[in-house]
Amino acid sequence: MALFNRRRDDADPLVWGSRDNPERIAAAVNRDYTTADIPVDPQGTLYGPVAQGLSLSGPMASPQNVKWNSLTDLGNFAAAGEVEQTLTQVWGIEDEEYWFTVLNRLVAGQYGDSIAYHAADIRTAAKRRRDVHTLDDNTWAHELTAESDRLEAPDGYADALIEAIGPIRMAEQQLRAARLLAADEEVEALSGYDLVRVCNVARWGVAFGWGGPHVVRNVALAARDSVLVNHSSWRSYALSVTAGRMVTYPDTYGREVVDAIEWVRPYLDSRNSPWNHLPFPTEPVLGDD
Repeated sequence: MALFNRRRDDADPLVWGSRDNPERIAAAVNRDYTTADIPVDPQGTLYGPVAQGLSLSGPMASPQNVKWNSLTDLGNFAAAGEVEQTLTQVWGIEDEEYWFTVLNRLVAGQYGDSIAYHAADIRTAAKRRRDVHTLDDNTWAHELTAESDRLEAPDGYADALIEAIGPIRMAEQQLRAARLLAADEEVEALSGYDLVRVCNVARWGVAFGWGGPHVVRNVALAARDSVLVNHSSWRSYALSVTAGRMVTYPDTYGREVVDAIEWVRPYLDSRNSPWNHLPFPTEPVLGDD
């Protein structure tokens, strides 16, 4: 699950998105993020593939003062009890074996709403093949059915893919209202929401004693290679993070539109952002083995 959320009023802690009125959304949209502070370890990795991979976790890490390029920093979650509560109560991870299972699922884009993730990927592949900018719903549904048939997917899978069209379109409408997505634009992918979480989950497990910093480094490289699939830029990835969150948790975390803006705008706009100093990955660095 997503963990880092803006503080809510104690009197009304469970009404998701209740504070995201038009005025607050407009304030978040219009804020100047060009000098936003992004915690960084000056002795940590600043360039190269590991830095690219670690930066994917930044939008989720920075709100908790985690240094984006650190393999071990926990920011506001430095207390051992906080880490244990996060892993066991929020994520349901109680042993090292399941921790690795979750890490692998996140890297593969199989932890969030994987059916919606797949539907978005199929649309992007179809647009590239057709050399078009957008797809209407009927054409998209046809592509989803054709891909399901090609994969010889189980009965009902094509219908599940088609049912994901509505939630994805709704997320895109929210992104347009937040001025993150252009009127004639569609997100390329949704799996960024899994990739934004994976290095954070890796750090927590290392802090809990389930592995060394090399695990975070390896996860960062795997996430970096995974982002190459149907993401074409840091902005594409940022949209994938926000839309993926909205689709995966439409009734809870996904309702926090101001959170979505405040997660990604500093990384898109700030001169302190690693994304404005690192090239977006273009080629994988890990082998198939």
